[in-house]
Amino acid sequence: MRKPLCLLALAPLAVVAFVIVGAWNIPRSLAQSETRPTFVIVERLATTGDESIQQEYAALAREILPKYGASYRARSQRNMLLEGDGPAPCCIAILQFPSVDAARRWYDSPENQAAAKIRQSGGKFRLVAVDGLPTPQ
Repeated sequence: MRKPLCLLALAPLAVVAFVIVGAWNIPRSLAQSETRPTFVIVERLATTGDESIQQEYAALAREILPKYGASYRARSQRNMLLEGDGPAPCCIAILQFPSVDAARRWYDSPENQAAAKIRQSGGKFRLVAVDGLPTPQ
């Protein structure tokens, strides 16, 4: 005669099954499942030197940025003010970095600091780092 199956005896198997099957449905943490790019907005507030200074800086920047995983997303000398006071900035660039840490490493790097001195010799600038929206991996 067979003994009746005790449901309590199946409890450990149910837990193991839940862990194995349920683990696939639990979302990973945000740090694991998403990356958040950082954008650096470079705004020239005033031009104080010849435009060739900015061209020299731009050539250096094109060499430096890829070392930090960055690229230009926009670069313009034709900007339109949609809201606010005063004139539109004459020149704006938007750079994309893979992370805020990459943007900070780029900004603090000796090669960027040397190039920034060239840039700053021909104008006054404001640089702002902005967190991008998360992108699923």
